[in-house]
Amino acid sequence: MDLKHEKHAVINPGNMCPPFGAVMAFLGIKGSMPLVHGSQGCSTYMRFQLTRHFREPVNIASSSLNESTVVYGGEENLLKALNTVEDQYGPDVIGVLSGCLTETIGDDLELIVKKYRERVSSEIVTVQTPGFKGTHIEGYDTAVYSILRDLTEVGEPGGSINVIPGILSPADTFEIRRIFEEMGAMPLMITDNSESLDEPFTGETFFITENGTDINEIRNAAGSMATISFSENDAGKFLERRYGVNDTVTGLPVGLERTDRLLDRISEISGLEAPPTLMRERGRLIDAMIDSHQYTYGRRVAIFADPAYALSMASAVLEMGMVPSAVFTGASSPDLHRIMALLQERYGFKATVKDKADIFDLELHLRKRPADLLIGNSYCSRVAHKFGIPLFRMGFPVYDRVGAQRIVLAGYRGGINFVDSLTNIILQFYYDQDGYERRD
Repeated sequence: MDLKHEKHAVINPGNMCPPFGAVMAFLGIKGSMPLVHGSQGCSTYMRFQLTRHFREPVNIASSSLNESTVVYGGEENLLKALNTVEDQYGPDVIGVLSGCLTETIGDDLELIVKKYRERVSSEIVTVQTPGFKGTHIEGYDTAVYSILRDLTEVGEPGGSINVIPGILSPADTFEIRRIFEEMGAMPLMITDNSESLDEPFTGETFFITENGTDINEIRNAAGSMATISFSENDAGKFLERRYGVNDTVTGLPVGLERTDRLLDRISEISGLEAPPTLMRERGRLIDAMIDSHQYTYGRRVAIFADPAYALSMASAVLEMGMVPSAVFTGASSPDLHRIMALLQERYGFKATVKDKADIFDLELHLRKRPADLLIGNSYCSRVAHKFGIPLFRMGFPVYDRVGAQRIVLAGYRGGINFVDSLTNIILQFYYDQDGYERRD
């Protein structure tokens, strides 16, 4: 069932802007500095959102456009910003992103940067990210495509596997990389935020990312054995089209079946078998589902998340015997409807499915079809409180709890954490202190 009604405004949006997603991609590259060609407020807002979610200092440069530059063009401001970033920070790569103002006035990023590129040692990648068109999902995908377009070189074939994860929590990125390494495979994460947005405290001060994927590794992406993407994107298709590197979309590996699918694909590419350690983790996940099925079976779940997470959450709760009654995302996602239709046919349930939704759409749905549990980010907390249902916090942003960067859902280990955490929320909310379900 698709939710359709005429909309004239967005109320409590469920997405961020494209430049924000592009910034997330560059923060997964070692020695990277994102530079937003736009007003100071754009980069300030992004720093605010990223810092309160990840609890890490985040540097985002700005060309600081003002009223006069909107009229006469922002070329001079961008050249000054590039010079300042190069002189003060000396990054390996500068990601120059357009914004609402620059796209509106028509500044040509590539033409402006071309005048500067030959004078500096930093790699400069330009990304067209009009803030008024699309969401952070498209911004991230466009940035990864631009990074590969500008940095990838033809080289010797290697034994690595490209992984295009999309916007994940650092803990999920780390867990996915660990799965590859447990199997003996070499993942090339494009890009890797597992440590750059979850830095250990050392007492040292730094202004650009000290961890993440090295640009020299990215240059070699054309020599990898294959690419695994967790959602449809232009970057994987680019590597396949230009360099013949096969791209497979597996879906985000959350839950039993989707993690199995990832391991199967790694085995097909590398010829390596899953080791006993991973198989024991798989068995523990099944055991966790058995332990909690009496509390989760039949519970109705509403989900509001980015497309990759929304689909993986729907698949995971179905494995737990729950029913995803609503699956919403703020981004555009044809795959959401297609894959949810397959799941509904397979499991025999009906769900309301909507992309390009806002959180008010979720509220309208819950008025008509109540749920027992809501999965979403911190912006969903008011809706959960209004309808008296518990909220499992995940996705971005999570600002009313600490540890968002350590929320792990991917892989068998992440699946165990998800099953335990979700079940404990149900126990806390629906059962009394003696362990009996409340009937009131």
